[in-house]
Amino acid sequence: MERSDPPYDGDLSERSAATSPPTPRQYTGVSDLAALLQFASRALAERSPLEATWHPGDIVWQLMGKYDAQRPIWSWERDGTVEAMAWFDGPGELCLEATPAGEPWIPAIVAWAESSLLRERNTEQTTTLSVRTFETDRVRIAALTRLGFQCSGPDHVHFELDLTLDLPEVDLPPGFAVRDCLDIDLEQRAACHRDAWNALDHIGIENARSKFSTAVYESVRASPAYRPDLDLVAVAPDGTLVASCICWSDASSGVGTFEPMGTHPDFRGRRLARALLSEGLRRLRALGCRRARIATAHFNTSAIAAYSSLFQQIDQSEWWSKTL
Repeated sequence: MERSDPPYDGDLSERSAATSPPTPRQYTGVSDLAALLQFASRALAERSPLEATWHPGDIVWQLMGKYDAQRPIWSWERDGTVEAMAWFDGPGELCLEATPAGEPWIPAIVAWAESSLLRERNTEQTTTLSVRTFETDRVRIAALTRLGFQCSGPDHVHFELDLTLDLPEVDLPPGFAVRDCLDIDLEQRAACHRDAWNALDHIGIENARSKFSTAVYESVRASPAYRPDLDLVAVAPDGTLVASCICWSDASSGVGTFEPMGTHPDFRGRRLARALLSEGLRRLRALGCRRARIATAHFNTSAIAAYSSLFQQIDQSEWWSKTL
């Protein structure tokens, strides 16, 4: 899918000097969740054909059930509507997004993030702020460049599929099946996720340990964006759950996404991930989604190969960094 220039292409950062953002509001609990999910949905639709940082399902998954606690997430509102959002995802690592209406605030939001880090640092330490952005977002990159940031490395590879086209079909190995989680043993489903994410040596992550407990899984299931009929597992001939993914549907934007996806190490290489994705794509289209997206780390070559067989790569995210 060829990406055209964004509809709001131009030097929006030049207008930011005359457009000061409102005071940011920190996420303090579940009462703030709905506004962030609505923002993610609007950003997906309004930024198109550019990629957006979050799908509503991404936010739910990243919160990992901790909906009713203060988090390092801030939002900026205009007339009661969130137009920009920033999330410190790690020490000095900032993920942010804005609708076209909030885009002129980006330089001021980055300056706010710099000040926040400087207030917290030890005066003898060197502090670096890294901001995640998309390779095709020329407006955002130009703004970061003017603020003194430089590209410091790759992040994720992003894929998309047009669900109005014919969908790919993938055959399962004999004896295997794909089912949803409408009626699932919660402990077995949580264990299926852990089995995959405790074994990441193949992508250079040793001694990985997933914290995805049954309690965490139950909290994910309780979120407003979760649907058990979009929570898919691959079942081995003996009934063991050996691969899983969660699909997230967003009716407002017409976009579906997959997060997370994982396969037990003993069952990798059998096209189980492709089979789960194929079924997920079919279900997302049945719910009215027009596009489906998925992403993975730039070094996850096996996932990139699997996704490339079904989706088209449409972007890459990068880290842009500045020493403060």
